[in-house]
Amino acid sequence: MISKIFFKIILALGLYIGLEQLIELKTHGFCLQRILANDLPSTPKWETSPLSSEENALVGDLLSQPYRMIGAGSECFAFASEDGTAVIKFFKLDHFRPIYLHRGIFLEDRSDYCGTLSDHPLTKLSLPYPFGPALKRFLGIREFRIQRSLSSIHLAHEHLKEETGLIYLHLNPTDHLQKQLTLYDSCGIAHQVDLDKTKFFLQKRAVPLERHFAALIKTRAEEKAKQSIDSYIQLIKDRCQKGFADRDIINRNFGYIGTEAIEIDSGSFQKNPLMQKPSMYKKELFFATLELKLWLKKHYPEMALYLEDRVKDEICHEASTSDHKLPVCADCG
Repeated sequence: MISKIFFKIILALGLYIGLEQLIELKTHGFCLQRILANDLPSTPKWETSPLSSEENALVGDLLSQPYRMIGAGSECFAFASEDGTAVIKFFKLDHFRPIYLHRGIFLEDRSDYCGTLSDHPLTKLSLPYPFGPALKRFLGIREFRIQRSLSSIHLAHEHLKEETGLIYLHLNPTDHLQKQLTLYDSCGIAHQVDLDKTKFFLQKRAVPLERHFAALIKTRAEEKAKQSIDSYIQLIKDRCQKGFADRDIINRNFGYIGTEAIEIDSGSFQKNPLMQKPSMYKKELFFATLELKLWLKKHYPEMALYLEDRVKDEICHEASTSDHKLPVCADCG
């Protein structure tokens, strides 16, 4: 009797998990409740610099058209504009994400962040051990990750607009937009979003890096490929010279508008003046181009050689012009 009940429980759990995974794959986990949060009040540090009249006109136009879902990342849902020129991204703000349970309870103790951003009643709840500390870790990891994402995107908006293609950032509740944006999820279902009450940002739409180079391979556009590599290297150099680090440099976080490279994932920036030092830039350039070089070696060997030569040129140039003693490549002596 007990074994039958146990079997039915296991079967029910299996069906539930399977159905949940199917829905997740089909919808990317999107629902309106996941991008709305009433426990995150206005915060002065998230205010942004005013837009020019031209920028305001562009934002008004972009927010007057519907958007269709194109995917989801670790912290945001992404939707493409009807005219194909922009992407709007909404932050995942719900409390009960599996990553909070897994990382917050078992891997990372971010309990000090509990209540630093959110005014949710649970942050003030006092429970006996071990439930109290576990609750604080669970809530703290959410606030830690949200603050990290918002800090990064705010830095990008204020200092790296060109490098990230950012157009508009909205992190605090407002009353001036007065727009209901139409979002179509991956099932084609329409949702209405009050933009004054949500946290989102607008970004120029770019072709993902690997897809961009795959298209250039097909058309044998060697000069455009070289220009694209040059732009990628310049992008890394510009960010470093402005004094910002990126903790997540991988191919899928970059894209192209024409042959101009941008970082399409803006959630990993940190201010770090040390990045302006030639020795730090040289190291950053090496690691930032490593995955791209491996991909090009497999799919576009000629451009892999070009990338290696360009990186070598940059490293040797930095070594020869620096006032510090830096290791140099063999070709530089």
